[in-house]
Amino acid sequence: MSSYVFKSLIGNIEVISGNNKITGISRTRKAITNTKDKLLLRAAFQINAYLARKRRSLSFPTRQMGTRFQNRVWNHLRRVPYGRTTSYGQIAKKLRTSPRAVGRALGRNNLMMSVPCHRVVSKDGKLTGFTSVGGIKTKKKLLNVEQKTRK
Repeated sequence: MSSYVFKSLIGNIEVISGNNKITGISRTRKAITNTKDKLLLRAAFQINAYLARKRRSLSFPTRQMGTRFQNRVWNHLRRVPYGRTTSYGQIAKKLRTSPRAVGRALGRNNLMMSVPCHRVVSKDGKLTGFTSVGGIKTKKKLLNVEQKTRK
């Protein structure tokens, strides 16, 4: 397992890899590090381009470990279009579960931006629940990146 902490427009981000796949992306309070790992550098480059509104998606290989249900929620979330939001309730209805169960699965997401849990809001459009460093402020920054890019 390797990790790389780099500076981004929203603060320091840590990218973790294992077995030639990215296994974690999150905001962090850790100090910036160096790496020569090509996969970590590729991921950091794409994330910074995404945050600078030069990319709308991330295309490096990922691996996310979770329960069958968590993977269903995460896979559904990957299909929410860039610049759009959905609600916990809408996902729950589609997957025939409860909004709380969806929220719990999203709280276990360890691939920020790649699995765009920042696109999930409450049924009345309010920003709720975001487990990354910075919480709701980080979620708001990510949504602002996408909203300002939309045409």
